Amino acid sequence: MSRLLLFRGVTLNHVRFRTVMHPILNYIECRTNREPLVVHGVVHGVEMAEALRLDSPAKVNLRLEVLRRREDGYHELRTILQKISLQDTLRFVFKKEKGISIKTDHPNLSRGKSNLVYMAAQSILRRSDYKGGIRIEIKKRIPLGAGLGGGSSNAATTLKALNQMLKLNLSRKELMEIGLGIGADVPFFFLEGSAIGSGIGERLKKIELPGLWYVLIYPNFEVSTRWAYQNFILTKRQFRFKFHKFLETPEEISHLLMNDLEEVVSREYPQIGMMKKMLYSAGALGSLMTGSGPTVFGIFSEKGDASKAYQKVRRMVREKGWTVLMAQSLTHRRGSTPA
Repeated sequence: MSRLLLFRGVTLNHVRFRTVMHPILNYIECRTNREPLVVHGVVHGVEMAEALRLDSPAKVNLRLEVLRRREDGYHELRTILQKISLQDTLRFVFKKEKGISIKTDHPNLSRGKSNLVYMAAQSILRRSDYKGGIRIEIKKRIPLGAGLGGGSSNAATTLKALNQMLKLNLSRKELMEIGLGIGADVPFFFLEGSAIGSGIGERLKKIELPGLWYVLIYPNFEVSTRWAYQNFILTKRQFRFKFHKFLETPEEISHLLMNDLEEVVSREYPQIGMMKKMLYSAGALGSLMTGSGPTVFGIFSEKGDASKAYQKVRRMVREKGWTVLMAQSLTHRRGSTPA
């Protein structure tokens, strides 16, 4: 018989209520304070978690330098990555029927083999003796093709979840290596908080950054990462400085913000510059396009300032139909929750 293990915490109904009423901030608060619940059972004679639900956070690039084009076609980078509290939620459930099935509330998200979640699940299942199937439900809050790493984060979350559910005991290093085969950004999502990335983004050094609040604008169109890099023109740099000297305060980070891809994307999409002006007019310490865009964020040192800016920017973009989001830096581990 299946065995149910419960750890007391906020009820699921309460969490869903808070999510509906306050889709960003209160959702973050209630999940932070809740202790994990886990559902266990016996699958093919081995006790495993029958179902698991995990958050899958977005990231922003506080700096992105494109250094050179490699012989394999990838670009050598130097970047500062920060996890933020804008999150998707993934639910994993074992099923008797073989195969990987993906269910999502986003109409444009692939449910097939091109989805990074599918690739991640397939990679893990190949390493196990499990003979059944897996159903993965993805509740999307991170916009698609937005430069926020949603797909890569979902893939990393899938690797972590199935490693736990199937009791494979793969190390974080092993999971990161599997993730790199899926996408260059995937390894970062096995770290907590923030990191400096180099290589194609896979060489990571953990760093500590001050807590920041973010107001993000997504103009409701996607930008192809491949297109952005193909149209970027490399220039020789005379000077490179050490990041660590400029990472102690929000004001110092604001002076560090830079994205080599912003200029090429802005030429094709002038909305990038418009969004930056809106964020500065709302009081942002600094503003930048993240990744290959088109999402632009503004940084704030205080929650109150970010909240006021969030409301102001929402009014400014109302007629354009753009999406405005508010989030904060993630600096510590968050627990898993039950199905």
